[in-house]
Amino acid sequence: MTPIERHRTTSARLASAGSILYGGDYNPEQWPEETWPRDMELLKEVGVNEVTLNVFSWAMLQPSEDEYDFSKLDRIVDTVTRAGMRIMMATSTGSLPAWMVLRHPDVARVEFDGTKRRHGYRHNHCATSPTYREYAAKLAGKLAERYGGLENLVAWHVNNEYGGFCWCDRCAAGFREWLAGRYGSVEVVNEAWNAAFWGHTYHSFGEIFPPNLLGDAIPGGKSVLPAFSLDYQRWYGETVLETFNEEKRAIRAFDPVNPVTTNFIGHLRDYDYLGFAYNPETDGGVDVSSWDLYPGNDPAANADTCLRHDLYRAVSGQRPFVLMEQSPSRQNWATYCAQKRPGQLRMQSWQAVARGADAVQYFQLKQSRSGCEKFHGAVIGSDGTDRTRTFREVAALGAELARVTPGILGAPKERGRVAFIYDWPSDWGLGLSAGPSKALNYIAETLVWYRELYRRNIPVDFVRAGDDLSGYDAVVAPLLYMAPARVTDALRSYVLGGGRLLITTMSLLVDEHDSLHQGEAPVPLRDLAGVWVSETDAIAPDAPVDLSFGASSDGSAQTVLPGGGRLLCDVLEADPGTQVLATYGGDDYYAGAPAFTFRPSAGGGGVFYAATLPSGDAVRRMIGALVDGVVPEPADVTMDEGIEISRRVAEDGTTYLFLTNPWPGAHKAVLHVAGRELIADRPVKPGNELVLDRFGVAVVRY
Repeated sequence: MTPIERHRTTSARLASAGSILYGGDYNPEQWPEETWPRDMELLKEVGVNEVTLNVFSWAMLQPSEDEYDFSKLDRIVDTVTRAGMRIMMATSTGSLPAWMVLRHPDVARVEFDGTKRRHGYRHNHCATSPTYREYAAKLAGKLAERYGGLENLVAWHVNNEYGGFCWCDRCAAGFREWLAGRYGSVEVVNEAWNAAFWGHTYHSFGEIFPPNLLGDAIPGGKSVLPAFSLDYQRWYGETVLETFNEEKRAIRAFDPVNPVTTNFIGHLRDYDYLGFAYNPETDGGVDVSSWDLYPGNDPAANADTCLRHDLYRAVSGQRPFVLMEQSPSRQNWATYCAQKRPGQLRMQSWQAVARGADAVQYFQLKQSRSGCEKFHGAVIGSDGTDRTRTFREVAALGAELARVTPGILGAPKERGRVAFIYDWPSDWGLGLSAGPSKALNYIAETLVWYRELYRRNIPVDFVRAGDDLSGYDAVVAPLLYMAPARVTDALRSYVLGGGRLLITTMSLLVDEHDSLHQGEAPVPLRDLAGVWVSETDAIAPDAPVDLSFGASSDGSAQTVLPGGGRLLCDVLEADPGTQVLATYGGDDYYAGAPAFTFRPSAGGGGVFYAATLPSGDAVRRMIGALVDGVVPEPADVTMDEGIEISRRVAEDGTTYLFLTNPWPGAHKAVLHVAGRELIADRPVKPGNELVLDRFGVAVVRY
């Protein structure tokens, strides 16, 4: 199948319930069986049409090596089926049975400090363990053979929230094999890693061990040879993906139709999640992306939430995704586990649909009676009643989603006007490097730039470094530290084709082996950027530098933004023809030097260079310089700042305009289209005003 064909099949399966998939994790093995029917009654009452089963049931399903017992799962499946609900079946492979670890120690991880894990906790398996991989794939196949033909089965959920690494001797052997295949000889490895540093030259692959605390790791997450640690991280992430694909193949042997997914976690840095995207050549990777949403209560967190919706939609190939988990009320692991305020759950759920979700799901449907998640929110609380505020809000939302979403399902979110390059390897490389600032944080700086695009309601597509960028009005690539040839070739082609690119300090500095490009930085795009970074100064977080915007050469007034530059300050020399849009203030030796520049290129394109990490109005001015006059204002609505808009567009051209208000107070929007507002179920026409109170939502079809 092509990605589009696979995603159409996926969308059809998710839509087979007749409306958005609405449900979540149900763990009935934790409660007496006589409670199940009443649970189903309560879940039907709130509009749940799907349950995810079997997420952590491996020890129950397989009591020993050759013994499988599906009797309880059969009864759970029967109970859910008779209740008229869909099923997302998990494979249970994220938590090991105790017997497996005790009889087969190879399945357990060795930690970063060299400690060998015992059974317990979860996510404690080694991805290279042949025992684990054999048993995991075998269990997935048995589940698919038994349940793959269920009419109410809608998807498969492999493992759960992949994360972490193993550092055992078997991983060392697997890593060496990978290195031999990638580099061919140990001499090439030495060159790629610059292993001569601190006398690390290797004379055989057998001398190479995982770079943990027993070897080349520096306490605090740094590395003696960052290229070494980067390769280990790449290899282990690829190995984890192999284990996912092995389970997927076992499922496909019995179920060729239902989509297979796994749930990603927020900003986890361990693996390159974009590498989990569907691969039509191998049928590997996720058929649909899923992720788990647990934001804070601060309204400012909404930008981060939308960033991650956009990011995990990219893993789905910009097609619809699954909101696999969210709490219906509070979390239980935050510092302060605040309840969601009235209306907040509704708004956050619609926010996900607006960004492309075809499923809204919860962890958890019923509150655990004990264990470390017993205080985590649930649809059915320990009181077992339908009278709680949470229950009533979940029920109201379920009815609303069922009524409004049928026409929306499968419609992709509108194509972004701006491409945003999100690069896990750059994050890893910056994190492993000693210097130039411990305060430098790739994810935090990514959010700074995204937040301004979000504030402007500019639709964004996250893309992988090296992707084709044609067709985007502008590209934002903050801290794109790692710049192998394929990445810089794509950027060069985009700019020379008339595209507008924004890069920042610490960008385009190293190749894929974390070796500095030799020459005047930013070496790969030195000619197009029109600047030379001669030095980079690190400044304390509490000592930002002033920035002055405006051209002083023609005598025009400058706007001084106190503290507009943070953490790093490149000392730039600008070429003739490069426009200096802002300079450093203050009294340091680089005061007056360029801090933000633009080098025009053919076709109206060019490169913007942010020599420092901006804040506040400085970010607004820099993004404004990039997009103003290039990215058009919305034609269908005018709104107060604070209202969030997004669109999904069906194949027949029908547009669904979503408006949400995450902020305190009422905010207003004026429509410029005729259509129907679906939540209030009333016609609208140009000039109609919509007033959204805090957590308010409107959906306009036109």
